Amino acid sequence: MQINLIKKYFSQELTKLDEKIKKNKNLPLSAIQYDAIDVASSMQTLLKGWPTIGLKVKEVENKIKKKLNVKNAVMVNSGGSANFLMLYILTSPYAKKKDKIKLGSEVITPAVTWSTTVGPIIQNNLVPVFIDVNLGSYDIDVDLIEKNITKKTRAIMLVHPLGQSCQMDKIIKICKKHKLVLIEDNCESIGAKYKNKSTGTFGIFSSISMYQSHHISSVEGGFVLTNDNYYADIFRSMRANGWLREIINKKTKKKFINQNKSINQSFLFPYIGYNFKPTDFSAALVSKQIDKLKIFINKRSKSANFLIHKLKKYNNYLILPKTLKHNFHSWFTFPIVVKKNKFFKKKELEIFLKKVNIDTRPIIAGNIARQPFLKKFKFSKGKLINSDLVMDNGFFIGLHHKLSNKNLKYIVRAFDIFFNKFNK
Repeated sequence: MQINLIKKYFSQELTKLDEKIKKNKNLPLSAIQYDAIDVASSMQTLLKGWPTIGLKVKEVENKIKKKLNVKNAVMVNSGGSANFLMLYILTSPYAKKKDKIKLGSEVITPAVTWSTTVGPIIQNNLVPVFIDVNLGSYDIDVDLIEKNITKKTRAIMLVHPLGQSCQMDKIIKICKKHKLVLIEDNCESIGAKYKNKSTGTFGIFSSISMYQSHHISSVEGGFVLTNDNYYADIFRSMRANGWLREIINKKTKKKFINQNKSINQSFLFPYIGYNFKPTDFSAALVSKQIDKLKIFINKRSKSANFLIHKLKKYNNYLILPKTLKHNFHSWFTFPIVVKKNKFFKKKELEIFLKKVNIDTRPIIAGNIARQPFLKKFKFSKGKLINSDLVMDNGFFIGLHHKLSNKNLKYIVRAFDIFFNKFNK
């Protein structure tokens, strides 16, 4: 009975938020993905008395494994934590010899990215090397990668940006040629594919985020994906304080127990650990969303195609998003870069959109090489012309699954009103 009351209450509250979107009173960057049933499921973990990591986490991990066709999905408390663990394990004593990255090595990564893609590179005593991106698709410029490879280069920390897969054939070829470790930050692009293969399944490891504004949300949460069972067990242990009980492989478990008979096996810690544990509370919230991911992506795709079709008449002023060849685009947002022109600045368009209730924000973190946190650390970069343009002239608007035809027509009409003043 109590659960039914919870469902009823949250259904009413979530409906109030949706009504604002329906009436064009607020067109936010993202919309709530979970419904009243998800909230009730999450609340039940509290009532059962064990809302921390447990059976719901395992359920969600199995769903992600199946959805993305990967052997191991290890849930953690954020995509940023996943990025840290991936780079830590490759620089640690636990890395296989062929994968080991020496401290001080260089890691190639795109300049248009997020702080917790770059931060873990530095935090693990590695040096980021920033590469420019392509306009419209915002993926790393593959043609610039080899030009920036040195004797110290050991890995590529790839980012699939805003639901777009990078050019994987070329990148894998470069990695093989130069014996580079490939790591994928897939935090923004769950569901995206390259030649029908899911992003996040090409490299040795990849990360996924389930942050509040992403395709599916556990509010805070993420995954490490890997096809390597050896590493997967270490990730499971490391996320939970280095605990033995998180290890799945029975032989590995038995080995540690036999080697440490004087220690209570319930409190045996074979690996260095962190508290990056997810919760059943979060897993229960997102579980059914995973089942609806395809529906969410299809809605986003239809909205993106509509906006591109209707706004292409402003191509002289705007760089609109595009989908690269061989890609299935898991649209995250709708990025726009204002071309340099004599009529208006990006800020003027952003201010106008804000006045008509259309939210905007920068494209990811812009050119990350210009962010102040990097000033205290070593990094390398070439010319980042496109990345600077993205930072200075770019923004995106929301492209969530709750946009209706009425919303989309309203957005187009807003752009029409803004541009009409130049045609008078």
